[in-house]
Amino acid sequence: MRMREILIVGGGQSGLQLALSLQEHGYAVTVMTVHSPEELYTGRAVSMGVMFGTARAAERAYGLDFWEDEVPPLHGMRISGYTPEGAPAFTCNGRLARPAQSIDERVKMAVWLEVFAERGGRVVLHGATVTDLDRLATMYDLTIVATGHSGLSDVFPVDRSRPTARMPRVATAIAYIEEDPRHPDPDAVGVDIVPGLGHVIGWSGFSVNGRCRMLAVTGAADGPLARLPRRVTPEGHLDVLLDIIRTHLPERYEAYRGARLADPRAVAVDHANPQVRHPIAQLPSGRSVLGMGDTVVVTSPALQQDANNASTAARLYLEAILAHGDRPFDEAFMRAAFAPYLDYAGPFTGQVAAHLHFNPPYVTDYVAAAERYPELADRFVNGFDDPAGLAAWFTDEAATRALVAEAENAAAEPPLAHA
Repeated sequence: MRMREILIVGGGQSGLQLALSLQEHGYAVTVMTVHSPEELYTGRAVSMGVMFGTARAAERAYGLDFWEDEVPPLHGMRISGYTPEGAPAFTCNGRLARPAQSIDERVKMAVWLEVFAERGGRVVLHGATVTDLDRLATMYDLTIVATGHSGLSDVFPVDRSRPTARMPRVATAIAYIEEDPRHPDPDAVGVDIVPGLGHVIGWSGFSVNGRCRMLAVTGAADGPLARLPRRVTPEGHLDVLLDIIRTHLPERYEAYRGARLADPRAVAVDHANPQVRHPIAQLPSGRSVLGMGDTVVVTSPALQQDANNASTAARLYLEAILAHGDRPFDEAFMRAAFAPYLDYAGPFTGQVAAHLHFNPPYVTDYVAAAERYPELADRFVNGFDDPAGLAAWFTDEAATRALVAEAENAAAEPPLAHA
């Protein structure tokens, strides 16, 4: 069989994971991306993400977990809620079935791009326009676009038939800071739900200078986060971020007072909102290209799904390509490759996203009950690694309340008498 040639436009988690995996199966892969490894490593922070067990296993299967012994494991998730007056309302702690981890995308993508080239992959350092895509698509058996939720994503029409979370535009301000013994949750993801602000989220991760603390505030873009200027130095960004925490969550601010950036460019702002696009883009010539990852399915970064979605997209597209053999990569193939990815990533674009951001009363009641019943906390936090499983009950008030009642009844049952 002739070696099949595949072009991947985009050098992020999904694009490079797929490229490196396809290399192992003898495909001729070209990656077209904007930044060299050096530019990635020394550039500004891009995002903040936790990789849960399923995504980590997909990397491990192809030997891409180069930082296994350096990255601090995350064994669970703490979720704390507050009253509108700022008083603590509840805290629950869930344990993950498999540890998660967090690696700065600048580190991972710089190394992966180098490894891809060293293994014989072709790297083209150039931005791509629609005209470029139209020309390039004639040169490859399959062209995949994985450039993220801006830029070329616009060539993929929004899927208006699919309901997505109806919510005000969300902003997420991110900073990587130097680790400090005062920081909470040394081996877990910490989430504080703050009325009038949104979420304050932090965890231990790994960045360009080694271990660090990843910190984010997410909320309505026209709320307190509107204080963040469009043009601001990284130090100024961190100052505003910390002052927002000081104002809205003073008890957590004490742990971050005097924080310093982990490196001079360790900040980012993300305005992603849940959205689903059609997976196929028709180019002016009539040729088709396939979208992957958050080019076509976007979630809010506060929901900790971006890296997992990207990894899962790469794994599922790899399986589809391998199973397709030497048949043409037509639109039927593209739709079939995308369908299981949407099944995985879709729940966090709809009601799950809305409920996690705005916490309707039954969700608040569930998380409060999880403070008393650890099995409820464990079920909830492991849902971040199983979106479909989480959506099956979390979006249904009756089902969610039934789980709480089941835990309460089990706790109330007297122990069995021993003979």
